[in-house]
Amino acid sequence: MKAIILAGISALALGACTAMPAAAPSANSEAILSAPATFRIISSEDVAAGMPTMAASGDVKTYVAAFLTWIVEPGYLIERSALFMSGEPPAMPEGVDFNAIVGALAEEGHPAAMLIQSSAEPEGLTALAAKGDATAKLAVAMNDISVGSLQQKIDARDWLRSQAPTNRDAAFALGSFLLSQTPGGDMMYMGGGAATPPEVREGAALLVGVAKAAPLDIMLQIGTLMGAHPGVDAGVDGHARKILELVVAETDATPLTAPGFGEELEEGDMEEYLAYETKLGELSAAVEARVMLAGMLAKGHGGPADIERATALYRGALEATQDYRAYEALIELGVDVSEYDPLFAPPEGGEDWWDLQPGQEGEEEPAPPAHAPH
Repeated sequence: MKAIILAGISALALGACTAMPAAAPSANSEAILSAPATFRIISSEDVAAGMPTMAASGDVKTYVAAFLTWIVEPGYLIERSALFMSGEPPAMPEGVDFNAIVGALAEEGHPAAMLIQSSAEPEGLTALAAKGDATAKLAVAMNDISVGSLQQKIDARDWLRSQAPTNRDAAFALGSFLLSQTPGGDMMYMGGGAATPPEVREGAALLVGVAKAAPLDIMLQIGTLMGAHPGVDAGVDGHARKILELVVAETDATPLTAPGFGEELEEGDMEEYLAYETKLGELSAAVEARVMLAGMLAKGHGGPADIERATALYRGALEATQDYRAYEALIELGVDVSEYDPLFAPPEGGEDWWDLQPGQEGEEEPAPPAHAPH
């Protein structure tokens, strides 16, 4: 299941740099984007509503079976999966082997248990998908659109498009893929094409539907994905700005004080360290939303420009995590941030690491080999 959740949706951007032929997007994208929309961040309590519970004298195997079925219900995986990140149900009794129960359920033909057993095996997922399992089909499509062949990408895109109107997971997956396409390729510098304006509109329209009620982490992803295409469409900008405003209002960018650990963590430090790491992740998300929203406010994307508020958001991001994008943006806005100059200055006599382009990293790239004559 973790392989589906983490390697599936999160891997969409990895394959988005591989260009594929455009197909006619959904005809109602512009209508969706031009219409007013109300967005709501749902709480963990909202997500857990209806989650199976373990009775004091209940059967553990029955509880696990019900919980797994609930988790993988089509259309709810993007929000319910967070409740499964610990690796087992939240009410699992101590001393019970969860994996053994899943294995037994899978042998009995329990669909969700079979899905989990096959999550790390492409062949197993493909076989389940062929039998009609909706979540397995989603997992296969997400994998194919990310790292499949050109034809597999096209087929996966078309399948996700057909499912998106009634399946939020499919809408999120396809919308994220379309908006993740970049002109420069991914971290391994694999080239590809940027999302076209029609793809931006279709992807944003799909995500607008998901954002009408979504958890904070999903809302942040949607806002940053849509905000990464400023100026393409006024409707996209307007919705992205509204979503990012919600995320900023629900997050805290107060700088953290690092715990006073020694050079090596002691056994008793682990709990405090993990709590600090969690807070760092939350702070990073808060800063990301602020930097994205500030950029839209500064340039008037999605509404009137607001330089004063953009400056405040950039300043908050810079103070919270010394965000270099905020530092550069404030300089461009004419704000004095000279107190941060030493932090971003290149080492004396060394390379300016902030200006390095991919492949430079302090050394010249070797000249390409000469082509053999034809």
